[in-house]
Amino acid sequence: MTRAVDFTVVGEQKIHCAGCEARIGGALRRIPGVRHVAASAHTQRVVVTINPAQVTPEQVGAKLEELGYEVTPSGNSP
Repeated sequence: MTRAVDFTVVGEQKIHCAGCEARIGGALRRIPGVRHVAASAHTQRVVVTINPAQVTPEQVGAKLEELGYEVTPSGNSP
């Protein structure tokens, strides 16, 4: 079973370009249980499909914070 988790970038550090999107995607995909990542410079959102048996939304958010992005959960699917 998978779950979509949606984050919005709210801090000063923004997703600026395709390179930022790729950096986020590459880092998050290395986390066991992350199935898909869609980061958007246009919307400042990161949508991650996870296997909740392997990784929590909090762990994904923590990784985004490690990368320098202040995020808040937004519109998470149950």
